[in-house]
Amino acid sequence: MGSTHKPTVLVFTDWYIPGYKAGGPISSIANMVAALGLLIHFKIVCSDRDYLDTKPYHDVEPFAWQKVGLAEVLYLPLGKVKLRDIRSIIDRTAFDKVYINGMFSKVYSIFPLIATRMLKQPVIVAPRGMLAPGALSIKKRKKSSFLRLFKTLKLYKGTTFHSTHEHESAHIKSKISKKSRIVTLPNFPRQPKRKSGTIQKSTGQLNMIMIARIAPEKNILFALQVLTLLPKSAWVSLMIIGPVYDEDYFVRCREIEASLPANVHVVWGGSKTYAQIDDALDESHLFFLPTLGENYGHSIAEAMLSGVPVLITDTTPWRNLKSRGLGADLALDNHQAFADFITAVASMNQSDYADAFGKVAASASELIHLPLTIEGYKLLFE
Repeated sequence: MGSTHKPTVLVFTDWYIPGYKAGGPISSIANMVAALGLLIHFKIVCSDRDYLDTKPYHDVEPFAWQKVGLAEVLYLPLGKVKLRDIRSIIDRTAFDKVYINGMFSKVYSIFPLIATRMLKQPVIVAPRGMLAPGALSIKKRKKSSFLRLFKTLKLYKGTTFHSTHEHESAHIKSKISKKSRIVTLPNFPRQPKRKSGTIQKSTGQLNMIMIARIAPEKNILFALQVLTLLPKSAWVSLMIIGPVYDEDYFVRCREIEASLPANVHVVWGGSKTYAQIDDALDESHLFFLPTLGENYGHSIAEAMLSGVPVLITDTTPWRNLKSRGLGADLALDNHQAFADFITAVASMNQSDYADAFGKVAASASELIHLPLTIEGYKLLFE
């Protein structure tokens, strides 16, 4: 392949911009295109509507390629796409590699995988954390059936897997094959638009933010249970930004919310645009997400790059946060440890808070090595 050749990557993903409600799946591809779009030609196939929406985007013509930023995008109508349609797209599109973002979506993961096998095309699969124990525990029987089928049909034979950290690589080897070909590269974070200055911090007062869909794998119920353990001296508010994915789970969360003490306040913010999220981060002292597992955690990275310390679990790639002055990553077997950390941050005054977390944005930038990541992706796609 000559040095002047610009590789073309055909991407299959459930959602893409202008959508934003799906969070990480959209960010993973949108940030990759933003970082590499001048070096690699991306052609993206996705749904014609946002996560959980019933209506398609405005001014989108289905089955027609259109320019969106640095990529070309083909939006497909919900519920009308067959395997033959995906095969036809792959057969008629010039590309160097197929990149499948996810594993269990019928139209955007399974159909492309089958079609690439039928047409003998090179394929890269990014599991996006879907093989982690916490993720597999949700709809466990259905996912186990899919994995058995994939193995029986040898659909992953010759496939390259893109993992985002060593733990995900181990999950791939465990659930797919010990001989799986794996390339480990981190995701690209979105660079939040930060305002100058630091939010003011009063002793005993704390503004927290959580950015996640309302679903069991995000462990919001656990977060609310932690809040019940806070002392009366801590006046805490928690803004939860994200769509309701699981209505039954949401009902259970609201039941816990009803038992919170008067000094703890929860706001359900629903879905918000990236600009609105940036504004909300500017008003927050602490990001809180006791997730069951993330292959990357875009909202975690964005919070840190915004200068907001994070309180998360030890089930993400973001580890040893305390030693870096970025917050804390704690084990899920101890609610009280989370409550104690929140209480400690709440008790800080402005000077204490600035001393503890004044360098979060700078430390996060050092932690994310973009030049090395870009070179790694160029090798993956070339």
